[in-house]
Amino acid sequence: MRASALLFAGAVTSALTLVAAGTAAAEPANTMPQDGVYLVGVDILPGVWEAPGTPDPAFGCDWRRLWKVEGDNTNMQNILANNFTRLSPVRVEIKPTDVAFKTENCGPWRLLPPRPHTGSFGG
Repeated sequence: MRASALLFAGAVTSALTLVAAGTAAAEPANTMPQDGVYLVGVDILPGVWEAPGTPDPAFGCDWRRLWKVEGDNTNMQNILANNFTRLSPVRVEIKPTDVAFKTENCGPWRLLPPRPHTGSFGG
């Protein structure tokens, strides 16, 4: 009876270890491959991002920095900054204090490397 109880306890411990290991959070990405809403610090890193812009001039690249994620994210009260442009490339600084970033028809985004410090005041 004791051996089966120990065996059962060992199996439960192993299962819990596997479940805990499987739910470990992934690191935030430095790319946004497609349209969508990305959570800052969870899905993506803050920083300066660049996208090629829209491939079709009939449409524009629409991006939004959000302080709140809610519904379809068209509520202007939730938008910190946004732009609709047909220019390329497109650049935006996503701040660590932003909650999320929404992109539509901009192409894949990539995080640019940080600028080197110049050693002068402010840089």
